[in-house]
Parts: sequence; structure tokens; C-alpha cells
Amino acid sequence: MKPDRLYRLTAACLITHELESTLRQGRNAFTNTLSGYSSLDQQIFLWAHVPIVLGLILLAETGNRAARRYGLCVFAVVHVGLHWFYRNQPVYDFGSLASWVLIILAGIFGAAYLVPAKAR
Repeated sequence: MKPDRLYRLTAACLITHELESTLRQGRNAFTNTLSGYSSLDQQIFLWAHVPIVLGLILLAETGNRAARRYGLCVFAVVHVGLHWFYRNQPVYDFGSLASWVLIILAGIFGAAYLVPAKAR
């Protein structure tokens, strides 16, 4: 698969994961079922994702694309490890199948992007 496609799949999975987590937090704030967060914490979490998603979109096509793409793909791989490390924390709310599929796919596509073209 071409590196551009791998990068775009990585970015798409990360953006969708961020949207999914934001929607889940909004739903939990609405139903008040997430006891680990206060209402203010939920709002901060929700609004903090606006610049994250915007940054991911801008990284997709601007500036020094090679270095930024490389950085985003490295982040996608590290992101999997972070979720795995924190999975047993009391307020961890990413245990759904959809969350894990998006997290792992982003990591797989990111790792594939990082493999040198000659090895692919």
C-alpha cells in the first residue's frame, strides 16, 4: 500500500477515535453516568478535543508533510501503548470494541507507514 494511503488511514482512525471519545463523553455528561468526572472535567475534556482534531486535520496536508506524517504515525503507535497501559484505571472509558478497533487500526496503519518502502 502506498505511504499516502497508510498515513491517511492512520489520521482517519485517530480522528474518528477522538470524535468517538468526545461523543461518548458528551453522552455521559448528558446522562450523568460517568462518576469519575465532574461536569467541569467533562466539558474540559470535550472542548479540549476541538484543537486536537483540528490539528490532526491540518497535519494531514500542510507544511513539512514528511516530518509531520512521520510524527503522527509514531504517535499512533505510542497511542496504542498508552491506552494499553491505562486500560485498568478506574476512569478509563475506552473499553468498547469500537474504541479498541480504532486505536489498534491507527497503530497498525501508523506502524506500516513507518516501515521503509523497500521492506513493504
